[in-house]
Amino acid sequence: MKRFALLLCLVLGASSLAAQPRVPRKKVAVLPFQAISGDVPARAGPRLAARLASEVHGTAGLALVDTPATTPSETTVDALAVARAAVQEATTARAARHFSRADAALGRALEAYADNAVHLPDGAELADTYALRAAVRYAVGRDDEATQALTHALSIAPGRPLPLAATSPLFAHTVERVRTTHAAQPRATLRFESVPAGVEVTLDGVAVGTTPVRVLHVPPGAHLWRATLPSGEVIAGVAVAVANREVPVLLMPPGDGPAASLAMSLSNNQLDASALKAASKLGRELGADFVVLGTLSRLGLGLALDAFVLAPGDTSPRRLPRIAMDLELLDAGDPLREIAAQLASRGVEAGLAESVPLSPTPGASRNAHVSQTVYAVPVADAAKPVAPVRKPADAIRKPLVRP
Repeated sequence: MKRFALLLCLVLGASSLAAQPRVPRKKVAVLPFQAISGDVPARAGPRLAARLASEVHGTAGLALVDTPATTPSETTVDALAVARAAVQEATTARAARHFSRADAALGRALEAYADNAVHLPDGAELADTYALRAAVRYAVGRDDEATQALTHALSIAPGRPLPLAATSPLFAHTVERVRTTHAAQPRATLRFESVPAGVEVTLDGVAVGTTPVRVLHVPPGAHLWRATLPSGEVIAGVAVAVANREVPVLLMPPGDGPAASLAMSLSNNQLDASALKAASKLGRELGADFVVLGTLSRLGLGLALDAFVLAPGDTSPRRLPRIAMDLELLDAGDPLREIAAQLASRGVEAGLAESVPLSPTPGASRNAHVSQTVYAVPVADAAKPVAPVRKPADAIRKPLVRP
């Protein structure tokens, strides 16, 4: 009898617990924290965000919303495949003397290369593509445009012999003539700025310093630059230097859409209405009750995290307590657990309300000193001059390289 009564109590108790409404867990999205200067260790922001996400996942009352992973490498490889296919199409069209089709294909190839320059180890492919465009345009009498394309071929791969020149004495002579003219042209200046500042830049494979930096005495024409942002993302592009002019080049986080817009704003140590709108849109797309975002900066010998919590649609973010930690994030565990606990207990009310626009990291200056350096890419020995190739005055214009 006693055993039956005990069993009945257990059944009734379990039924009572099952009948109680379950408290829904708050859905939290932790967005990558953005470094506001280049002296923050590489990928420290994404690593810290991942650690907070882990704490959120393990905290009762909270449900972590996974942010979508990006796979830029696949897109880049596909884009380069498109560029190389366009070059092959141009080569075939030129051999068939369909020069307009060849020129159009080369235009598509150059656009694809420029958009995905991050995947290029050097300027060799671009140089060969520019050289092919020059040959195509010389063949139809567009000499000024052809000379400009050949100038780009020579400037983006300094001192590199152009394989196409070996296929025709006339084209080889033209290459050497343009090379001589190019060497005598007035130089240019490239001014590199970035968001955030303090990013190391290479130009044509040689380090030129950290942004903002002015590179003096740059040969006119196309040049390949590359940089690594504090987020760990590698970016690259093609800058065209113009004689006697200073050309600005802005380096910024890649991508588009609300995630890129928010990253750009935070990297610039700004949080305004447009950034909140982007964060709200991300939160809605992820199905989150609120999102956590913020900036990472240097603080003495370590780092400081300035984080905010925001419910989609809110116009005022709430600032969470600042966290100080070492450069390796070894002592960040306890403060991150405390943030997760506050989010579980107070939700979007966990921080102190602030009005926008504001600087997430107070007191951090965006006015970095502009340094200067001189373009110093080593140039290989130029090929021996090719004897002029004379044509009869009444000869009909023919392609420089026979198909």
